[in-house]
Amino acid sequence: MGQTFSSSEKETLLEKDLRRLMNDERFHDIALKCSDGKIVFGYKPILATRSKIFNELIFTESKDNILSFNNVNSNAMKVVLEYLYTSKIREENLNVDNFIEVYYAAAHFKLSFQPEMYIAILSFLKDGNEDTGKKLLSDLVNKFSLTIDDMDDDVLRYLVCWVAKDRLKKNEIDSLSIEGLRYLLMKTIDTKESFATPEIEIWEYALTKAKTYGQQEVQKYLIPLARYINLNRMDPEEIKTHVEPYNIYSNEDIKNTYFSISSGKGLGFIRGVPIFKWKNDKPDLIVSDYGFTVEANNTQSKSILGDLVFKGRGVYEWNISVKKLRKTIYIGVCNINVDLNKNDQDYHGWVLGSDGYVYHEKKYKWYDAKFKEGDKVTVHLDMKYRTCAFSINDNKKPLVSKWNIPSQVYPIVSLGHGSKLGIEVQGFCD
Repeated sequence: MGQTFSSSEKETLLEKDLRRLMNDERFHDIALKCSDGKIVFGYKPILATRSKIFNELIFTESKDNILSFNNVNSNAMKVVLEYLYTSKIREENLNVDNFIEVYYAAAHFKLSFQPEMYIAILSFLKDGNEDTGKKLLSDLVNKFSLTIDDMDDDVLRYLVCWVAKDRLKKNEIDSLSIEGLRYLLMKTIDTKESFATPEIEIWEYALTKAKTYGQQEVQKYLIPLARYINLNRMDPEEIKTHVEPYNIYSNEDIKNTYFSISSGKGLGFIRGVPIFKWKNDKPDLIVSDYGFTVEANNTQSKSILGDLVFKGRGVYEWNISVKKLRKTIYIGVCNINVDLNKNDQDYHGWVLGSDGYVYHEKKYKWYDAKFKEGDKVTVHLDMKYRTCAFSINDNKKPLVSKWNIPSQVYPIVSLGHGSKLGIEVQGFCD
């Protein structure tokens, strides 16, 4: 994982000797009473020499050779001592369940292994499931509750980015706490990075979370979240049906929002750069990489939709990376009522082919935008004017003329056997 991490099989003789010293009761001359009531013992010369914080505490606050820590538990303290004694942390001593406690302890004692903690969290998130990031973010926000709004480090940024790229679903039980949700929304309100949840769905998710505390508590828990939910990203019918009945926003706020939308100043339906996953409902297509990659294993070209409906008046972009290309690949958008079982052609909707032509229904024309394996294709969709353009490796081509894009569309790709495409996440965790 990094220079600070080690395994028991690769320890040097010095590390082994220092680890034995750490566990040798003959050299225990100070007791560290931890937040869980357990006591961990240490050796004052090593603690004072290796840590300025311990040096100060030992000579100013220890009474009867006892130091008390109200916010550091014994598990985290053992990892801290392991680092102070050996300058290493065994990989097996750090896991999802104790990561936040150890991270807090590292910050508390101003230790220098935060970069390695960042490497560790990458491993935990990639080896875990969608809920792992939500749990870690919630635990971190809770642990650092007094200072969290002012914190800004790689671990926090990565956790926010990781949670943001997964859709928040109101009907699924997960580990994201109300405070974790507030922090996520606060940090992403004006984000330019990938975000997966439309604003109306954020509201519905927040409402569901608030209701778990009881119907009488809904306003109490929704009001702190509402300041980070932008009504201008919803349409009037959504606001009238789903938001107004709860009296969270003032009448003036609602009135101003309606006026803004009617004046054409409404925003896109989703914050940041929209990110979606492939709908995993086709047996001939293999979806992997947490839903961001699709690969075809059938000789016949197959189409697959993204799980996000694009609508409203915003301008949206997303990137598709061409990981493998066999025959012609098609990338673009399609009507939400598309019939993917209709197979009289190899594509559906309004698409760019890897052969450089743009296609719709059975019409096609030269667009001068060929792409190949290893290229990045960007879809530029303007829902206000219902237009579309494409870029190849950031070289943007003109708008496709005479395309009448409908008011609601899905992202779509069509690919044949051996081809592989990935959705690119934009931001700190790409």
